Formats: sequence, C-alpha cells, structure tokens
Amino acid sequence: VTKFPLPVLNSFLRSFSYVAKIADQTETAVMEEYLKIRWQEHEPHMGPLPAGDSAIAKMRLLCMAQMTASLVLQGFDNLSADDRDLLNVEMSRTGCVGQSYSQSLVPKEVNQRQEGLAFLVYYGPAFLQNLGIDMPTRRLAILAEIYRCARELWPASIEKVSSTVTIRIDMIKALSTVDMVDAALYGDVWVLLRHNATEAFVERSSKKKLNQMVSAGQRFQVLDVTACVMAYNP
Repeated sequence: VTKFPLPVLNSFLRSFSYVAKIADQTETAVMEEYLKIRWQEHEPHMGPLPAGDSAIAKMRLLCMAQMTASLVLQGFDNLSADDRDLLNVEMSRTGCVGQSYSQSLVPKEVNQRQEGLAFLVYYGPAFLQNLGIDMPTRRLAILAEIYRCARELWPASIEKVSSTVTIRIDMIKALSTVDMVDAALYGDVWVLLRHNATEAFVERSSKKKLNQMVSAGQRFQVLDVTACVMAYNP
C-alpha cells in the first residue's frame, strides 16, 4: 500500500464510503455518483463534469488511468469517430436490468434500448496506466478493438441485459504497442479467444495454433493491432 501514489491511495479509500449506499440506491446510481466525485476531486483539476455521449466513458477512463488520466483523455478526443463512439456505447452499458446512467451522459441508443452483455475488461486500468512512451490514442484504439471483437463473440441482445462477460487482457497489460505489433514479425497474431460463456482472453497465437483452434471449433476474433497503431501516427 505504501507504494501507491497518495492521490491513488486516497481515491481507493474514498470508494469505501460509497459501498454502503447500495443499500438505498441502485448500483448504477451509486457508480454514477462515484464517477462524478472522482472527476471533481482529480488532481490536476479536469474542469467541469463532462456531458453528452462521451461523459460516462470519459469518467470511467479517468478512474482507470489514474495518474495518466490527462494524457488518456487527450488521446480519447483524438480517436476516430468510430473508435470513440464504440467506447461511448460499450462503456455506458451497466449489466443491470432496468438501470441506466443519466440520459444526458450516455448515447441515446444505450439509454433507449437497453441491451447486454456488458463487458468488464480485466486489467484495463493497468493497460492504460502503463503508457510508457506510447501514444495514448493508440492504446485506446486497441482497447476499442478489444471491445469490438468481444461484441462479435457476444452480440448485443435485450435478453442478455443483466449479464456480464470478463475480457482478460493479462498478456498485453504491460506491453507497448510496438511490442504488440512486433508479434507480426514472427508470423504471430493477437486473438480474443472465448474460453467459456462468461470469459475471453487476449492471447498471442501462431498461425499453426490458429488453424488448430479453427479445427477444434473454438470461437475467437483476430485483433487488428497493426491497423490500430498505424491509424494514429505521431
């Protein structure tokens, strides 16, 4: 604990006061209140609370990125409309029946038509915090690609609105985008492999292993990491 930067430790301790509120409020209402407080208390100051389609996505990204939040949010604004819209939608899903964030903070399609599954990107915070010399926009583009591939494996439906799937990105959480692209030099690809009904993992795969997965009928999506990186040149 002593290795945590003080602002990070304070925000962690601050979160405990919100847990008790679930007894009287919905999970989503408590989460929204917490996101707003984190934005307002962030150092350096981030300005007024965000509004519009990107609001929840931006506040969640701030919490995930922590000390790199300013850079990550600048990168978010530089994303293509497709990548930004995708993150807006996927990060605004609640995974709770009959619950939605405030209408003014999410895309209309999320508020008006509640669908699931919702995705939890495990190690997503570490992926954004380990920026190194990477362009934040490139890491966000890869995050968008992960959500995009996950949605191909689990199409949105009203029946699944209360369900959540965990997307594990352990293997890439500390890699630079250059490291990820270099996999192609060895003939490898990055895939999102569905392990079961509630989990998928980002994995590095050789073409031989890829063929074996196809033969075995395993469900996966190839992540176009190179395109994500090349789309955002310095």
